[in-house]
Amino acid sequence: MKRNLLLLAVSISLFSCSPNIVNTWNIDKYEVVNNKGQNTSAQNIGSIEFKKNGKGTKNISYNVFQNDFIDESSFKYELNEGYIIIKNEDEDAKDKSALNKTWIIVSDKKKNQVWKSTDGGKSVQIIVLSR
Repeated sequence: MKRNLLLLAVSISLFSCSPNIVNTWNIDKYEVVNNKGQNTSAQNIGSIEFKKNGKGTKNISYNVFQNDFIDESSFKYELNEGYIIIKNEDEDAKDKSALNKTWIIVSDKKKNQVWKSTDGGKSVQIIVLSR
C-alpha cells in the first residue's frame, strides 16, 4: 500500500511540474541575432503542434535575408528540464529545418513561451510561441 501511494505521489509531482508543451502553438516571432549586425526577425511565421506521443508537425513559412523558407514537416521531440530537442521523425532524412535542434526554454508559461538556440556559430535564434 505504501509503495502504491509513493508511486502515485511521484506521478502527480511529475505531471504537475511538466511544461505546458502539448498543444498547437503560433510562432509569433522568429528572430536571428548575428554578431555581424545582420539581425532579422519575422512575425507570425506559422504554427507548431506538439502531441502527447512525442511527435508533432510544423506548418511554417517565412523570409530571412531575402530567402524564402517553408517547413511543413513532422518531427519527434524530447522535452527535458529547461530545454527541448526537436529532430526529424525519419532519422535517415536530411535535416533542412531551422527549428530541428536543441532549444533552451527561457520562459515557460501556459499561454506563451520563449526559446533560444544557436546555429553552432555566432548567431542566436529566438522564437516566441503563443496559443
